[in-house]
Amino acid sequence: MLSNVTIHIYRLKKLIIFLFVVAFWPMLLLGQNTEWQDPGYDTNYIKSFREYFVLTLVSANTNNNIAVTDTTGQDVNFASNLPFSFGLALDYRWFTAEYTSTFGRTGNPKKGETSMRSFGFGLTGRKLWFRNFYQKTQGYYVENPWYFNPNFNPEVDFFPSRSDVTSTVYYANLNYGFNHRKFSNMAALWQLERQKKSAGSFTVGATLSLATYSADSALIPSRYQDLFEGRDFVTNFEFALIGLNGGYLHTFAFGKQRKLFVNLAFIPGLSYQAGTAYSAVTESTQTKRAPGAQLEGRLVFGYNGDRWYGSMSSVGYVISTNFEETNPFSQGYSFFRFVVGYKFLMPEHNIKLLKKIGL
Repeated sequence: MLSNVTIHIYRLKKLIIFLFVVAFWPMLLLGQNTEWQDPGYDTNYIKSFREYFVLTLVSANTNNNIAVTDTTGQDVNFASNLPFSFGLALDYRWFTAEYTSTFGRTGNPKKGETSMRSFGFGLTGRKLWFRNFYQKTQGYYVENPWYFNPNFNPEVDFFPSRSDVTSTVYYANLNYGFNHRKFSNMAALWQLERQKKSAGSFTVGATLSLATYSADSALIPSRYQDLFEGRDFVTNFEFALIGLNGGYLHTFAFGKQRKLFVNLAFIPGLSYQAGTAYSAVTESTQTKRAPGAQLEGRLVFGYNGDRWYGSMSSVGYVISTNFEETNPFSQGYSFFRFVVGYKFLMPEHNIKLLKKIGL
């Protein structure tokens, strides 16, 4: 039913492998040279902890939003209902991996049930930064039920919810940092380095996203068809995006020993997008390709000591499409993380394979 976009998704999956190799190859070259060399950064600005193995306890709140717009410009907002999830992150040299889960728990009982699984990892070099995540969400509620029921009372009424709605997303960024000798993206994200002096960097890169949406019936009830021109009565949707991005990141280091920091990032981009949707109203499949835009924003505040560290961060991703009749919704993903971690100094090892890949 949705096979028209399959070839695009297949090609983009091959690009995932390509992006991984591009980000990974510099690490291979570094790992093969055991002689002392320029560390590649200004030690007056950056302190490295890459010889340490970092174990982090993670508490995260993740939100996925679906916004449907009617013919008057008003939105019906669907959101996930999740409590804080918990998990672990492991970081060593250039490799980072994290897993979190709600472990079967849900949020406000008046907003229905939501389940979510997510996994992400990164390959962060001096110049190249690769970060990706996969997320699967099932169960959404209507954030603004007053659209359908002006007399809705949140104190006593249950929010309309859809346990059958399921969405998945794979999102990946590969970026190049221009001021890589003075600015550390690793210090902002994983604390395997410390930003000793305030610095920032412009960046350019590529973005890839694959997403799906499915439900037993249309997201908007059919009796509201006149308000939505039928374009949002979709039960299945596949989406693929590939594009370029560019922006700026900056870390402010402060405190007596410069162990406190604030990091800001703003990275917009333009993309080529393809989407295929199945309409529950017309029982037909539509495919459209169009230019679009995406945005990544980030705010991080934390403490980065010699062994202990902690941080709070808010990260958001927004995808804007121009599909009109085909795209059933606009897409938004946001993450709030609170982490506490400890750095373990690793003993020297003689495992050749690990040394060859920079570990």
